[in-house]
Amino acid sequence: MQADEIKTVTNEAAEEKKMFSNSELSEIIRIAAQEGANVAIKHIRDERRKEKKQKKDRRLYNTKLLIRNYRSFKEYVNNAVFDEDETTEDALEAIEELMWEPRITSDMVVESIQRSMTRTKIIIKHIEHMIDVYSAICDKSKSDVKIRRKKVLYDMYISDIPHSKAEIADTYFIDKRTVYKDVEAACKELSVLLFGVDSIGE
Repeated sequence: MQADEIKTVTNEAAEEKKMFSNSELSEIIRIAAQEGANVAIKHIRDERRKEKKQKKDRRLYNTKLLIRNYRSFKEYVNNAVFDEDETTEDALEAIEELMWEPRITSDMVVESIQRSMTRTKIIIKHIEHMIDVYSAICDKSKSDVKIRRKKVLYDMYISDIPHSKAEIADTYFIDKRTVYKDVEAACKELSVLLFGVDSIGE
């Protein structure tokens, strides 16, 4: 920029400044600062909502992972030929340590859980207890839909004898799409029990 152009811009800015009184300039500065603060606050809130949603989505994913692998965990424990190791960790510690790293794949989580028979037993016990709690909640609700959901989930992933989606659909007189929807809804509700109230979204 040429010296004359810089001088012209400076003069224009000075002229604009003369258009406002000191009190008006103070008000402009105050409003600008407030607007900047509002933008910053909105950004922080948006980031927190995004983080909370990601955590909720991750917990739902992990709930499905645990439920879908429940039978393999049981089989692993039942067929183990070595003594269990000692540990003082609780169920949530065992689960959270393994499952909050997004780069860890499903197979890696399952393999990691099965490296320790004690840890696998802790997780199985936690799943079984929360399944019982979920079942009691559904029964208490007296909702035919909720009661069916817990039965569909149990037949598909928990019962000793696996049932296909077609078999479940025939048993409860629903179509296969409803089987999928029931499992999805049941896992969302079960996620709150498995991981605590923090898994409830906004």
